[in-house]
Amino acid sequence: MKLVKNFITLTLLVFGCVSSYAQKKTELELITLKQLFEYTYRYDLSGISHYKDSIFVVADKKDNPFIYQVNWDIENFTVSPIADIPIKGKIDLEGIAIGGDIAYLINESNNEVYTLNLQSRVLNKLLINWQTLESPKKEWLHNAGFEGVAIDVDKNVLYLAKERQPKLIIKIDLKSLEIIEVFKTSNKCSNDYADLCFYEGYLYALERNGMCIVKIDPKNNKEIAHYSFRKSVSNKGERLYEPVKYGMAEALMVKNNEIWVGFDNNGVSVSEFGKSKYGLTGSAPILLKFKLPSK
Repeated sequence: MKLVKNFITLTLLVFGCVSSYAQKKTELELITLKQLFEYTYRYDLSGISHYKDSIFVVADKKDNPFIYQVNWDIENFTVSPIADIPIKGKIDLEGIAIGGDIAYLINESNNEVYTLNLQSRVLNKLLINWQTLESPKKEWLHNAGFEGVAIDVDKNVLYLAKERQPKLIIKIDLKSLEIIEVFKTSNKCSNDYADLCFYEGYLYALERNGMCIVKIDPKNNKEIAHYSFRKSVSNKGERLYEPVKYGMAEALMVKNNEIWVGFDNNGVSVSEFGKSKYGLTGSAPILLKFKLPSK
């Protein structure tokens, strides 16, 4: 009898934990979805941020070594290059975060962070002290490095997300360029990060394979909430672009109580689901805007 009671108690505890998590997971309400228009070549959208009244994006192919400005139309959006990024060697831009007049850019090819002054257009590599990393960058698996970047301007803290194997979030003091700490969230959504954004005191992490965004309290790295956008981008297992092996949501921005998510569809064409639900065509990427939940 005691064994049965213990089993029931354990079951209730587990169910309680699962229920608690389920209550925290909120399906995001879609405001709008727009597709890139009038861009002749392939554009693998990989990062998004804002500067004054403008929205800026980057792409992760060597043919796109620019910061682009997003121009909204009634139904679509276009991009236009506004600043070149003269990084020497291989270039694989996976994220952008803007604080003040400075754009922080991550290049996954060498897993380094660069700053571009949007006024003077001067580019520099941040000489961050990587020596305290338990998993040295030189040992990171190919294509499993930096995927996300965010900036807390008030506290002068930079956040970097290593994608997977293992996924990590690195906090860096921008004054000393020393690593403050390294942490990660649970795998409740997925085992990867695709981008980060800092907004009104909280860090948001995009987990593309889980079609999920995690809200994090940076004071204690506690997961406050999990936001899903699965219902907006998939239907009975079919996604907006097919065939696809991995998640495609790679760019995250929170602004004016809205969550922006950008897709890097790797040149894959839209699916029948994408055509019928949103009228998507061809193989251009998309930007989605969701309402930021109040809790």
